[in-house]
Amino acid sequence: MHLNLNLREVGFHRAGWRHPSSTPDRILDADYFADIAQTAERGLFDAVFLADSPVVFGNREPLVQSLEPLTQLSALAARTSHIGLIGTVTTTYHEPYEVAERFASLDQLSGGRAGINVVTSAGDAIARNFGHDSHPQPEQRYERASEFVDTLYALWAGDRFTNSRFSVDAPSPWHPSPQGRPVIVQAGASPSGRHMAATHAEAVYTGSSTIPNGIEFLRDVKARAVALGRSPDSIKILPGIVPYIGATEAEGKALEAELEELARREQDPIARLGVELGADLSGFDPDRPLPFDELPERKAGTSRTIRLRTWTEQENLSLRQLAEVLVRSLGVIHWTVAGTGEQIADELEAWYRAGAADGFNVLVPLHPRGVRDFVDQVVPVLQRRGLFRTEYEGATLRDHLGLANPALARTA
Repeated sequence: MHLNLNLREVGFHRAGWRHPSSTPDRILDADYFADIAQTAERGLFDAVFLADSPVVFGNREPLVQSLEPLTQLSALAARTSHIGLIGTVTTTYHEPYEVAERFASLDQLSGGRAGINVVTSAGDAIARNFGHDSHPQPEQRYERASEFVDTLYALWAGDRFTNSRFSVDAPSPWHPSPQGRPVIVQAGASPSGRHMAATHAEAVYTGSSTIPNGIEFLRDVKARAVALGRSPDSIKILPGIVPYIGATEAEGKALEAELEELARREQDPIARLGVELGADLSGFDPDRPLPFDELPERKAGTSRTIRLRTWTEQENLSLRQLAEVLVRSLGVIHWTVAGTGEQIADELEAWYRAGAADGFNVLVPLHPRGVRDFVDQVVPVLQRRGLFRTEYEGATLRDHLGLANPALARTA
């Protein structure tokens, strides 16, 4: 299986920064992130991943998203030797040439370890940061994103190229890296997002929270890819997991409970969910499921709304329960597990063998402790079971993911 580490500054629990093992004063320290990335590399992870959103969310998520991904990954390239380096870019508010240049540079300097997480962003607040009044509709965003990625391919290949939005007039000055070009990563649960994944993505982050919905997502995206002429092995599906790890099951659960005790609620959970959905939820019965059909149409976050609806229906959650869970998880719709390394490995193996995942995007609740716990307590169990590598067999991100080198395909 494949393992990817999310490099969120203090981890994926909203109170992670308050835990005694946390060092929030170091989140602008290059050594801090280098230590985390080096630990993940010691654990033979495929890649580290940096999310990004070009807007400040105030106190919703304290002490996160403080550094620009490409700058940070460039620093990590010099401090690591094998692990992949994936950064996020919004296709809605950037231009292909600048993105192609920046990621081609990272790919060359890292020896072929770069990946680009392509997002379309969400919300009018982001639009205003780029001088626009409102955010485009989902269809427009995904159409632009698809043409954006096609243009990246042309730029990285040195081809002349024109589509309805972009034009490459002259060959680019960049040579293929050892992996040919950066790996394309994507996340999206809406029909448009799934089509985008099937068309372009080589790795997909998803918010599957149970084995059945993991199986559904994996099969659907891979079937779409096959219908477009791609091999199902050319796209890796990586659900997120938030692991609370202890020497005993009780210790793992105690860590989760400790973080909950540290958490401060600055806003009513239902009101906070209303902000996420762009709707006033005060008129709905908090002890009944949220009637999503009665919400106003939104211009942003379609994938997120679909995931929330699916989660509500599959888990039979009341509005209050949904809001409470989202507050605890910083709004992340991911599978959460508490227990020993052996127990967490059991769960990963169950998902993997059931066909619900090609691997996992690991979102530890605490940095730097979380990645050390995972590497020291979960990875060895997976290795003993023959489910995870015992050494890197190649030097590039494509090698780790078992993906073809496009530059070699062009010359074949």
